[in-house]
Amino acid sequence: MEKVIIVHKYDFSHSADVAGDVIKAYQTEKRSGNYEDVFAKYDDPGTRYAREVLDKKYLSSTMMKLAAFRQLQDLRRITEDNSFSFHYDADHINRILNFAKLVPDVDTGKPVPLMLWQKAILALMFGWRDSLDDKRYDRVLVSVARTNGKTYLSAIILTYSFIVESLGKSNQDMAYVAPVTSQSQKGFSYLKTTFNSLDQIAAFHKLFKQTNTNVLNDNIIAKNSQNTILRLSHESGRFDSRHFVMAVLDESGSDGAKGSPTAIAQIARNVGQVSSGMMQTGGAMFQISTAYPNPTSYFYKDERMMERAMCDDASRSLDNYLCLVWEQDSVKETEKPETWEKSNPLLTLNEKKKQQMISRLMNERNTHMMAGNIAEFQNKNMNIWLKTKSNTYLTLNDIEKSVAEQAPFNIDSHEVTIGFDKSQYADDTAVSFIFPYVENNVGKWFVLQHSFIPLAFAQGSIDLKEKQDGINYRNAEQLGFCDVTKDAYGFIDDGVVFSYILDFVKQHHLSVKAFCFDAWHADEPVTMWIDQKTDWLTIPVRQGSLTLNKPTLTFRRAIASDQIRWLDDPLMKYSFSNAVLRNDNNGVKVDKDSRTAKIDIVDATIDAFFRAQYDFDDVSLDKEQKDPFANMTPNERKTYWDNFSF
Repeated sequence: MEKVIIVHKYDFSHSADVAGDVIKAYQTEKRSGNYEDVFAKYDDPGTRYAREVLDKKYLSSTMMKLAAFRQLQDLRRITEDNSFSFHYDADHINRILNFAKLVPDVDTGKPVPLMLWQKAILALMFGWRDSLDDKRYDRVLVSVARTNGKTYLSAIILTYSFIVESLGKSNQDMAYVAPVTSQSQKGFSYLKTTFNSLDQIAAFHKLFKQTNTNVLNDNIIAKNSQNTILRLSHESGRFDSRHFVMAVLDESGSDGAKGSPTAIAQIARNVGQVSSGMMQTGGAMFQISTAYPNPTSYFYKDERMMERAMCDDASRSLDNYLCLVWEQDSVKETEKPETWEKSNPLLTLNEKKKQQMISRLMNERNTHMMAGNIAEFQNKNMNIWLKTKSNTYLTLNDIEKSVAEQAPFNIDSHEVTIGFDKSQYADDTAVSFIFPYVENNVGKWFVLQHSFIPLAFAQGSIDLKEKQDGINYRNAEQLGFCDVTKDAYGFIDDGVVFSYILDFVKQHHLSVKAFCFDAWHADEPVTMWIDQKTDWLTIPVRQGSLTLNKPTLTFRRAIASDQIRWLDDPLMKYSFSNAVLRNDNNGVKVDKDSRTAKIDIVDATIDAFFRAQYDFDDVSLDKEQKDPFANMTPNERKTYWDNFSF
């Protein structure tokens, strides 16, 4: 039996220059002759585009380089890795591409030749098959800047699924889904026009007549087989009873008309329902979107998840996901039009098209600059996810780069400062643990949090709570980052919180340097129990900018200096992405991005950092004092007692 050679395992997860290291790895494999068989056997658009990206024929994003490298490595795995169960089928590729040649563009009424990058999307999506010859990728994420022809691709995919893949089958459900009803009507009208144009071709006209196909406002149905394309919106729902064989989810990264976390949660929940329904059909989701301002979108999270998976090529995780992202790698490229093809691949069509688009994009950029909202241009025309508010506390890059796969050291028997933020009304309760450590002679901090989630103001329903807050609490609970209250009335049990803190400290034999909390909550049960039943130093922290200015800015500087690490905690990332800076004459402090946003974890962490910021300085706040009003002015103490009640 011929010996199977295992493909060299690459992991770019900890690389300082992922794009550069991917190119180096490709060049090493290419010089070694390891791609000769691949290049000889596969000349389809998906493989050609991957090769040309890595040969730097095109300017491409880091994400595209990762996807291209993955494609070539996977083609090697077909013959070189016994554990690899997928194959790449030229027949399926030729079918979808030949069909695409017949689909008319609604603006011209005629088929438009696809560019190589567009053909590559179709080739990869339909060419990769599993051992049963079903599609390998049941989740396809494509992200590209606006006005790059994504709607045309969506029409090709849905018409192909309806006309070709479902031919001879019955009761096949397909869907075009947009964030809100008005968007779904506009996108579906494009699909209706496509079908009406195909009906002008004799062969399709005959087929539509044989299958009794009707093009309606809300659906396209072949009445003889009951195969249907439905028009749906995330706004209206109706996904839980559907078993789609193909669903096109347009603008899946949407955060609603006003950045609503409710809209984000609704989309995430609907996507989950579509996915679970497809388990019975072997169907696929084609999700396409530009970037949006709100990074709590599930689409953005999936992009980052796939970035980590593709970086760790050795792990072979998420083999059912295809992720293709045309984006700029940095906001600095706003001033470099020569790089804009990274996010606008339509620029590579021809020189005339390039000059036209560059001119229009530059005008758009300059207009946004003059209006003071350049971030909108970077969002939509450069396809960069970023917070568009100038007072954002941490950038997305800061939040993501601080993520560690695991704790950088064993926390057992370690020193820790604890921050505590008690929930008010519908807010969450958060406990933040900050561990100081030294790495390469540099002082750093590892932050770990645990939250407690009330349901009292969500009618006792976790579904409603997730919808209100835009957070998947159940997933976070499974990961161990929170506890959803089990209280019959939906309130957080102070005893449970107190026990968790003590048990965590005891379990890990921690040495508590201080327990820091909001000074106005000095009479809360948890705070009082900690003060009276432990020998820990308790530090009440005033919540004004005069007190919080230094820890707030020092923490942000530590983040920027690569001195903060936390786990891949969705609640941590969500909370910090919602934090903005408010300033007054006394300094700055963090505040909510919107009324419904949650920043409880940020508050708990900054409270803890009020003490922890001095871990590596010759400064100590650890004096023996138990006065909860130690950091209050006389007027603040008077105000406290004037409003105090038992």
